[in-house]
This record gives sequence, C-alpha cells and structure tokens, in this order.
Amino acid sequence: MVESARPRASVCTLGCRVNQYESEAIEAELEALGFIVADFSEVCDVYIINTCAVTGESERKSRQMIRRAAAKNPAAFVLVTGCFSQLKAEEAARIPGVDYVCGNRNKRSVAETAAYLVREGVKRGVSCNVLDLDGAPLEKLTSPRARRDRSYVKIEDGCDNNCTYCIIKKARGGVVSRPPEEVIAEVRTLTAAGCHEVILTGIEAASYGKDIGGYPLWRLMREAAAVEGIERVRTGSLEPSVLTKRFCDEIAAEPRIMPSFHLSLQSGSSAVLAAMKRRYNREQVLENTAYLRDIMPNVTFTCDIIVGFPGETYEEFCETLSLIREVEFTSLFTFIFSPRPGTRAAEMEDPVTYKEKTQWFSELLKTQEEIAAKRCASMVGSTERVLIEERNEKNGLLSGRTASSIIVEFPGEDEWIGEFKNVKVTEARNWILRGECVD
Repeated sequence: MVESARPRASVCTLGCRVNQYESEAIEAELEALGFIVADFSEVCDVYIINTCAVTGESERKSRQMIRRAAAKNPAAFVLVTGCFSQLKAEEAARIPGVDYVCGNRNKRSVAETAAYLVREGVKRGVSCNVLDLDGAPLEKLTSPRARRDRSYVKIEDGCDNNCTYCIIKKARGGVVSRPPEEVIAEVRTLTAAGCHEVILTGIEAASYGKDIGGYPLWRLMREAAAVEGIERVRTGSLEPSVLTKRFCDEIAAEPRIMPSFHLSLQSGSSAVLAAMKRRYNREQVLENTAYLRDIMPNVTFTCDIIVGFPGETYEEFCETLSLIREVEFTSLFTFIFSPRPGTRAAEMEDPVTYKEKTQWFSELLKTQEEIAAKRCASMVGSTERVLIEERNEKNGLLSGRTASSIIVEFPGEDEWIGEFKNVKVTEARNWILRGECVD
C-alpha cells in the first residue's frame, strides 16, 4: 500500500494506566490493519476516544474530547470506548459525529470497526456494542511496544470492592485476572525487546488471582522478576491490606522487586475508612507499612487521599495528617471530595463547606511537601542508580527514577534515554533531585 494512501487514525486516552495500556494495544491493532497512527492534534480519518469516568470532571473531559474530534474533521469517523461509554452508552451515542460506541470488555472492536468504516467510506449513523460486564471474560489485549526504560503490563481488570465513593466497579465489572503464564510471556517479550523495567498494573491489582484459585500477587511479582534480563519490577496502585507479613517477606527477598509502592489509602481515619467501606483501618496501615520498612529499609510509599469525605470532621482529617507524617509518604495524589452520581456517598449528608475542604487540602499539601523535602534532602551527596526515561522539555535535563522511584534530573545525552546511569545527587527540590552523572 502506498504510504500516502493509508488512512490515518488517532487514539486519545483519558484516565488510568490501564486505559493507557489498552490504548497502546488498540494502536497496535490499527497498525496491523494498515493505519498510520497519528497524533490527536492532526487531521485524521479516524478518531478513537478511550474515555474515563472516575469523576464527574473525567466524564466532562471525555465528552469534550469526543466533540473536539468531530469538529477537527467532520468527515472523520469517531469511535468511543472506555468507562464513560460503558456507563452512559446512550449519552455517548447522542454526541454529534459519533459513529460507534463500545465498552470496556470489547475494546479491540474499535480497530476492526474503524477499518470497516473506512472501507465503506460513508457515515451511516451510530452503532452501539456495549457488553454486559456480568460474566464477561477478560479481553485479550496485548501491547507489544517495548520502551527501553519502563513498560506497563496489564494483569487484571475489574474490582470486587464496594467503596461508597467509587463508580469504577460499575464501569469495569468484577475482578478478572489474566493467566500468569500470559503475563510472564509478555514480560519476556518486553525484556527481549530491551525493556529494563515492568510495572504490573490493573484496576484492583491487589485482588489479582482471587478468581483463578487464589494465585497470589507476590508470586506473580517474583516470577516476573525471575525473567532473564529484567532489572526492575514494580506494581501499580495497591490496597494497603495486601501488605501482609507473607506478602512483604516474599517481595523483600527478591532484589529486582523495587522498594516503592503506591497505596490506595484515601484516609488515615478508621472512622472515615469505615464510611468509605474500605477493607482496612488506620492501625493496619501503620502496622503493614512499618513491617515492610523494617525488612526493606529503602522503601518509599506514595498514596491517594480524598479530602472532605461526607461527614468527615477536622479531627478525623488530622488523623490523616498524622498518619502521613508517620509513614512519610514521598508524594500524594490528593482530591477534594466531589459527589459521584450513582454512588452511596453522593447521597450522604455533607455539612463541611467547600471552603473548609480547600483549607484542609492546602494543609495536606504543605505537610506532604515538608516530608518530601526532608526525604530528598537526606539523599544529597549520595550516588543513585537512575533509569533514564526522558528529557524534561522545560529545563532540558534528563529525567529518571531511582530504585525507590524518586525522580532525578541531570545533564546528559539523548542516547542515554533508556539506560542506567550512576548520578551523584547535588541538590534537592522537594520531591525532585538534581545531580550529575558520575559514570
């Protein structure tokens, strides 16, 4: 096929790492079908929007990107998939310019449908193909693109929790784990292509294996770390309850499992956690993180926090502040609570004003910045092994991560991207380090 005659397609991704992984798999399918995969800013023949619905703002952005695609080229075919279309297929289909809508367990169909529409060459109205998630199997989506630095590997989909603030279970269904042999095969493929680090990710990665005979996540992590050539293994977000003594002992015994973990914490108050219907309390978080730090001294933790959950008091918020200080989280992903229609929390009484919540939010950020600054300052003068990921376009410095996932920036050459370099830390800037290569 002549290059200029090949149709152009673009995939716009909103939301989580799982969505990003699935979008890369869709792009691979498009290329296999003869498309040129282009940037979303370009004029294309096909636009695919992989949507998000974790918050009301995520839905708004999803609708915005769908409309933007239709406006960029009114003759283009617009296909919508992801959490927003799974939850609100009819609303997605009503947006002018949309040609096809599917959900989260048949995302591969967007590539095949795009090829069909381009062959037909005529817009014939909207087709909807959103599957019922109950009992739906895990779709086989593989992203064969290996970065030289780090690549994500999807290990499961869905969630069995019933958190009062969250809509994702309705958008993703129950837990469905990917067979371990498939996961390890993909890790081998990525490693053979030159990838140094893999991140095992899922919607609720801590629940991996519960539907396939209780296959433990720690075993999958250890098997991934045993793949010849792999140098670093990490996981995506984990619920704190997964950090049992057995889990911690098993991962601490494998040096290629990196000492950094992101916890889906949400609050440091047992009362608030109970109202959220989380499966752990404050004491468990402190006990589990303390034990892992004892056997993995260089471990770092990051976490998610919701500020101002309905009914939360300032005293309960202060419990979150004290837990953050005790665990010493290096960074936080923080959100001021906003009611999500369709969840129980949206119907709860919420006497705290938004102004008060923003004050709490500022206090939380200040506390975290102090902790991060202290941690990074303690690393000045040390030499860290850094896996280089990219060049920071704003300051021109190379950027990469230490084993404990602290970002380090330093001068260097483009050909170093994807390689390990030893960097002496000369300066700390809150949660980012500056240094110089000493190889």
